[in-house]
Amino acid sequence: MGTFEDFYSIPRLYDILHAPGTMSDVRVLRRLRRAHVPRHEGPDVWLEPGCGTGRYLRAAARLKVRGIGFDSEPKMVAFARRTARDAGVCQSQTGEGDGGVRIFAARMEDFASGRRLPPVTMAFNLINTIRHLTSDRAMVEHLRSVGGVLRPGGVYVVGISLCAYGLESITEDVWKGSRDGVRVSQVVQYIPPAGARGESARNERVISHLTVRTGVGKRVRERHIDSTYALRGYNLAQWRDVVSRGGLRVVGVTDGEGVPATPREPGYYLFILARDGQDPGPAQSARGARRTRGLRARP
Repeated sequence: MGTFEDFYSIPRLYDILHAPGTMSDVRVLRRLRRAHVPRHEGPDVWLEPGCGTGRYLRAAARLKVRGIGFDSEPKMVAFARRTARDAGVCQSQTGEGDGGVRIFAARMEDFASGRRLPPVTMAFNLINTIRHLTSDRAMVEHLRSVGGVLRPGGVYVVGISLCAYGLESITEDVWKGSRDGVRVSQVVQYIPPAGARGESARNERVISHLTVRTGVGKRVRERHIDSTYALRGYNLAQWRDVVSRGGLRVVGVTDGEGVPATPREPGYYLFILARDGQDPGPAQSARGARRTRGLRARP
């Protein structure tokens, strides 16, 4: 039996589990940016709402991308700032036009309020992070906020698992990672939303069990941590509705590898969104070099 603790408030363990393959995922994002955003003067600026440990932004900085990220969890913000500083990619340590990372604390709904942000080339939000928003109203507010900081021709790449209410069964994932003598495994169960009437019926329940091991031989220490949270469900019609109400439109859809796809329920897809009324980017292929690992469909 484990202790109950919010997994998202333990950034070191979160980073150990999710860091593998990060650069490969960032290269997918870079291909999507090249395929959908016209060339422009000025720096390439990426924005990550709900950036967590900042792993994507640190990797993007190695490609000379200027990164801006924010999160509502103070421990994640502190960790992301510290690791960016340790990696030498804080914006204060680089030139104005070079790669660098800026992290601040904010909610997804109103992150731009009272802040001066540079024009954003591409915003991104992967592996269902956006589904932590608890209502359609909050989602619409968030999408409008992102649209307000995109430069002309900029896009927002959202990775979201579409729901097929009443047709999905309970599923389970296992994640493993290790770093500096710490070995972490996570077993996650996903209880799908029923989709009947009522707001709570759209919630997917996520149950996590972490096993953390340190030491070797007879000195191995083991700790168990349990947590649970909910992700708001969207079928394709519900998702397209909030995108439209948020002042954006879908200009492309791919699978987790960045390959163009037709969205179906259930399924995980990357939706490329642009401000409503703006011309789409250049019609280039989003297919690129082979990858050894796709964007994961679960948070």
